[in-house]
Amino acid sequence: MDFKLSKKWIEDRKHVTELIQRLFGDTSHSHNYLEHYEKNEILLTEGQKLEHIYILLDGVVELYKKKPDLVTDFPIMRLEAGSFIGIIAFTTGELSLTTCKVIEPSSVLKIPDEEVRRLLKENERFKGYMDELILANLLDRFRNTIILQMKLNSVNSKLRDERNESQRAFMELKEAQNRLIYQEKMATLGQLVAGFAHEVNNPTASLLRSTETLEEKISELMDRLEDGEGDQKLLKSLYEAGKNAPYSDTSTIRKRTKSLKDLFPKAAPSQLRMLAQLPDDRVELLQKNKIYDVDSLEFYLHHFELGKMFQNIESAGTRIAGLVKSLKSYSRTDTESMWEEIDIREGIHDTLQLTSNRIKYYDINLDLPELPLLRVNPAALNQVWTNIILNSADAMGKNGSLSIRSNFDEESVWVSIQDSGPGIQEELLDKIFESNFSTKKSEVKFGLGLGLSISKNIVEQHGGTISVNNSSKGGAIFAIRLPIKPERE
Repeated sequence: MDFKLSKKWIEDRKHVTELIQRLFGDTSHSHNYLEHYEKNEILLTEGQKLEHIYILLDGVVELYKKKPDLVTDFPIMRLEAGSFIGIIAFTTGELSLTTCKVIEPSSVLKIPDEEVRRLLKENERFKGYMDELILANLLDRFRNTIILQMKLNSVNSKLRDERNESQRAFMELKEAQNRLIYQEKMATLGQLVAGFAHEVNNPTASLLRSTETLEEKISELMDRLEDGEGDQKLLKSLYEAGKNAPYSDTSTIRKRTKSLKDLFPKAAPSQLRMLAQLPDDRVELLQKNKIYDVDSLEFYLHHFELGKMFQNIESAGTRIAGLVKSLKSYSRTDTESMWEEIDIREGIHDTLQLTSNRIKYYDINLDLPELPLLRVNPAALNQVWTNIILNSADAMGKNGSLSIRSNFDEESVWVSIQDSGPGIQEELLDKIFESNFSTKKSEVKFGLGLGLSISKNIVEQHGGTISVNNSSKGGAIFAIRLPIKPERE
């Protein structure tokens, strides 16, 4: 097919519009068809029934479409000389899809629809021109639509990239905010811990000093007993046995109680249980001195019980003092921003002490030989041990084993922390140190997914590395390497 006019129209619109104008100039009513419009005049409005066809001879018009739920019109296309205005409404008979507004002063052939229909029937040359003019307009609009679609796709692509970049920036900002919140909580906790440790330390020290003094005074009183040398030695021996009595499990006490019932038939059940905790040589001394009746046994066993009480007081005081020391060492609020040379094993022991309530039912295996001193941030490094140990505890539940080992070579010190939990799924190993990533189950009360991410940042700040793998025997193994001579100074 050879569409000469439509091809010419695409190449030289002015020539085609002149041809069309001459064609209409041959009619007796041509002076009625030509209209002139000034800027901002409206040729036709959206939704209007089209009673004329409009052929733009010169000038520029723009088509507008109303946006849904909006009052304003949106420009969708510019038309120049040679354009057929209202082409879809003309060919389909439907209402106008757009509003046409004059952008530059324009000349338009405005021909009544009936006249166009009559000319199409009577003038074959006119019919051919109109067919090709409509086709040329449709081709041109199709081409413009393709170009517009390409531009739209390009803009959408840029918008997607910008949206993704904005999302990444938002996530990074959110992570930074979470880290700041976490660090602020840790700083506040450090201050509270330091204050608590200071307040508890004084009464604990006083308790230990008082216990020590009281023990000395009781020992002096026992040395001055007037009942005889043999009796004095027995009472002091029972007191010393109480001070050094080992822990006895329930089944052992139950068995000994049954066997001692025959040796001390007059003893009360509570006295038999106390006798069951005595060493065999002290039981033999009671038998040797023929102490069998209830009142005598009560007097002598009170000294054993007194020794046990002093053991419990001393043990509890020492335990509190150890916890206070670990708290002060762990928090280090007074030197939190400072780097110092330390034995990192102290931080591991302090962390185990402070997390003892979470790990008290586990088998703890330590292999921590002497290590070179490292220049580190102690408070930050203690946070690494805490995060890994508590993660292991969450993974293992109520029962399990925790093995902590360390060693060193010429360049670095390494620490491995292995648990007996279920391990980590292979596809998650690469994600374990990402921010906001957590494998904790829903029953865990707290878990932001920041602990291991923060730990990784801390280790890297020390010039070290942290990694995780699954053990062939089950459970996860975290490995931390810290340089002996870091570049950071």
